Amino acid sequence: MSDPIIKKDYGTDRICSLMLTHQCNLRCIYCFEKFKGDKMMTFETAKKVLTYEFKEFEKIMNDENRMGIDFMGGEPMLNFELIKQIYEWVKAQPLPFPVRFTVTTNGTLLTDEVKKWLKERKQHIRVVMSVDGTEFSQKNNRGVSVDRLPLEFVHENWPNSYFKQTLSHDTLPFFAESIIELSKQGYRVASSLAQGHTWKEGDVEIYRRELKKLAEYYLEHKDVRPETPFDNLYREFFDGQEDKMPKKACGVGTSVHFYDVDGQLYPCHLFLPMVHGKKTVLEDIKDVDFNDPNMLVDDDCKLCPALKVCNTCYGYNYVNRGNIAKRDKSMCNLYLVEAQVVSEFQIAYFVSLKDKRELTDYELLMLQCAVRCYKYVKDIEKI
Repeated sequence: MSDPIIKKDYGTDRICSLMLTHQCNLRCIYCFEKFKGDKMMTFETAKKVLTYEFKEFEKIMNDENRMGIDFMGGEPMLNFELIKQIYEWVKAQPLPFPVRFTVTTNGTLLTDEVKKWLKERKQHIRVVMSVDGTEFSQKNNRGVSVDRLPLEFVHENWPNSYFKQTLSHDTLPFFAESIIELSKQGYRVASSLAQGHTWKEGDVEIYRRELKKLAEYYLEHKDVRPETPFDNLYREFFDGQEDKMPKKACGVGTSVHFYDVDGQLYPCHLFLPMVHGKKTVLEDIKDVDFNDPNMLVDDDCKLCPALKVCNTCYGYNYVNRGNIAKRDKSMCNLYLVEAQVVSEFQIAYFVSLKDKRELTDYELLMLQCAVRCYKYVKDIEKI
């Protein structure tokens, strides 16, 4: 299938992520940044990085290309002055391509002043806020009350944006409840399992139960948009992909360019020294070709029948196992259950929609891939 069919409205062809600060005002239980400090990026460093990125992007751009600049941390709002400086400087540059800004924040530092500045520029800068669901889930994972988060402000100004929910062992039993509660308020929530987290016996069946609850909710409430993982496109089941090694799961080392506070380039934020405390990471991975899927899967996993539905984080693989290709085997069955429930849901969901209206090309593609994924997973169960 051609790229235009699967390209999201907010998609970009190159993402330049800037680590604005190593500081954070929260201590989330699943946080991977173990070596935080007081370092901050300077305006001069940011300009140097972006000047280089703009020149590189011009070499590959065409009329449909656009570039993303992501503000990251720590908590990026602790260096809000730099966000303002970078934004105004970039907008003043005579760039031949559009730029989309995104700031990923825990939301606790969105003061009235900050909100006013963001609102005035909401056509150009998007806010993505982390929210882990119900009061219990939020307090357990992130140590801060939901009441402290400006949910309505973010939703009102960026209605097509989403809140990011990270699931832990303790909050997994409240997964469906959290999504349904936030959905009833009109909020979009994209959920994912915490990587590098300790999952325990029984979590697989709890995850299955919670996914099925959400599947039933979405099927009964067609006015509510299914969100991640229920909007997953199972790309590995495109025509012609059946016998190929699964593609890379993200833009690490290719379309994503992540810069630390000192301007040093890394494949993604999981490779930063503030994550693992090592200064040898770039030397360790210098021979890795992130464009070669075969280098991103170890020999054991290449033989696994569930490889096509198994997610992974190459950064966490390096942090926790010293090798980007060595996956967290404790999560295999979690992803297998996810693929089974979600693909079964998508089949039922799109078939029911088809009775009422004609499906879009993208919806037809999702349905086709879901049917193949479901059959694939059922065959694995037989094995």
